[in-house]
Amino acid sequence: MSSNGGTSAVRYRDLFRNREFSALFVADVLSKVGSQLGKFALAALVYDRTRSTSLTAITFAVTFLPGLLGGPILATLADRYPRRQLLITCDIIRASLMAIIVFGSPFMPVLASLGILLIVEFVRVPFGAARMAMLADILEGDRFAAGNALVGASQQVVQVAGFGVGGFVVVTVGAQTALLADTLSYAVSAVILGMFIVARPTPAPKDGKRPHLLKDTMEGIRIVHETGRLPTLFWLLMLGPTVLATAEGLAIPYADILGGGDTVAGLFLAAAPFGQAIGLGIVGRMSQRRRERVLIPFSMAVGLCVALTGFIPLPIVITIGLFLAGIFMGHIAHIQASIVGLITPDVRGRIIGLGNTVLQLGQGIAILLAGFVAEQTSLRSVLAWSGIGAVAAVFVVSAVGSPHGGRHRADPRQLRRMRRQLRDARQATEHKSASRLTSIHHVR
Repeated sequence: MSSNGGTSAVRYRDLFRNREFSALFVADVLSKVGSQLGKFALAALVYDRTRSTSLTAITFAVTFLPGLLGGPILATLADRYPRRQLLITCDIIRASLMAIIVFGSPFMPVLASLGILLIVEFVRVPFGAARMAMLADILEGDRFAAGNALVGASQQVVQVAGFGVGGFVVVTVGAQTALLADTLSYAVSAVILGMFIVARPTPAPKDGKRPHLLKDTMEGIRIVHETGRLPTLFWLLMLGPTVLATAEGLAIPYADILGGGDTVAGLFLAAAPFGQAIGLGIVGRMSQRRRERVLIPFSMAVGLCVALTGFIPLPIVITIGLFLAGIFMGHIAHIQASIVGLITPDVRGRIIGLGNTVLQLGQGIAILLAGFVAEQTSLRSVLAWSGIGAVAAVFVVSAVGSPHGGRHRADPRQLRRMRRQLRDARQATEHKSASRLTSIHHVR
């Protein structure tokens, strides 16, 4: 680390010298690209066969359901099975299911294809949890923060590229070819993971016993509740993405009201992910100390930028505001690294899954409420007040909670561990004293 504590000694190119990280990174990018292509392709296929806009919209909507309905439970699988094996199994399952759609879509009902896509998205949940937990097994400390930021940045780039060229690629090569590419991406990902990721045993629970899946899931919720700093980090993890999702959810109608049309709407939608890719890259290179310093300011800045888009209804200002909000969203890299640093390896999967569920739940509720309130008032007022509300919420959370690990309740698990160690040490001391007295008595 540098002497001024400002920039981490970790360089991104150094991470790629780690064979396991490189393999995990490439496999993740392949899966994301394939998933984006697959959704566009299936949506095009559904619309071509039904001419139904509602069924086409459902094709994209089903991607949000698994994380909300089964996120915490499915993510717990990453703590119950070897993570390398789970990653490969998830890829094989997804490749097989997409192959059914590729070769069977001409003969199966549209709803059957959507049902298979829903299963594919459910499989994505344990894959995501195992991927981040595996990344924490491969990289530690600042290296994990940098590696996780790089993975997150790549995901944002894929998202922006999906908006820009996803539909064009599907139209150019055809829906069936795009679905086949999606299938192959999962298969190649499985091969890469199998060749380059080192097999590790299943994370063992401390007591050596493995309870029921639901009990494991509830244990994860208890750990978050009882570990002093985790509730605060979970709130901060939700607030920034939630208020930004509000702005993104209203981007298309806002562009229409301003008379900008599809081009301006596309700029609004691409600005935040593009900014977030840059922000993650910046924060990922920071030292742990610098990341702590920017955590609260960046969290508040996201809300301020969103409020700006409501106060000044000019397309150029809104685009810049969303882009800057995306940059400040880079603090998510530090929140995730802090959460992983506070938990033991045997519970990483379920805690990561809970974090993802909280994030998606907040975004979903915010978009629904924003749309409803905007119909009663105005888009501008929703954006302005949601941004201000997010800033106020971050202030309250940082004042009441413990974002920097200072003012917080002691971790009950740590207290129990310390009491047990003190008791064992006291018993050992008493045993030695008794042995000495016995020896002295025998000598006399």
